[in-house]
Amino acid sequence: MEMIDRLSGLLARVAAVLYLGVGVMLGWEVAGRYLFNAPTIWAEELSRLFLVWGTLLGASWLIKGGRHIRITMVLELLGDGPRRVLEILSLIFVIAFAVGLIVYGSPIALDSLERGRTTGSMIDLPVGLVQIAVPIGGLLMTLQAVVEILRLALGGPLSHLSHEDDASEGAV
Repeated sequence: MEMIDRLSGLLARVAAVLYLGVGVMLGWEVAGRYLFNAPTIWAEELSRLFLVWGTLLGASWLIKGGRHIRITMVLELLGDGPRRVLEILSLIFVIAFAVGLIVYGSPIALDSLERGRTTGSMIDLPVGLVQIAVPIGGLLMTLQAVVEILRLALGGPLSHLSHEDDASEGAV
């Protein structure tokens, strides 16, 4: 379980770097386009690639400890037992979604990679580079959700409703 937690943490840091890259690229694009009348041919497309990968690589870290989007109003009113059950149920829904990403995303990505499809833009990136992030992200989310279910089922701590102490955990 700790190995999956560490992998999620590492990938969250990679995602943060990718998002930083998006900010730099789009800042460069705006400056080039509006200040120097010299737009780039690569910033928008690479930004899209970075956003997709950053989102899907960082998703497993969000699942760890309940950082993903959820409605906590009801959870705050419940005792530990019912709250634990609801958190496990929500993680089962996360797994169902993530497995859908794997099942439906894999054939599309593999087909694009086999056929050598590209974006058709000036830099002509392989489309499979973006599409393969979907099943990989789904696999990472599934692994982390299974770890969280096991943690909850074995009596581990309930996820925090407030993440004020994330800085002490080395949050990204």
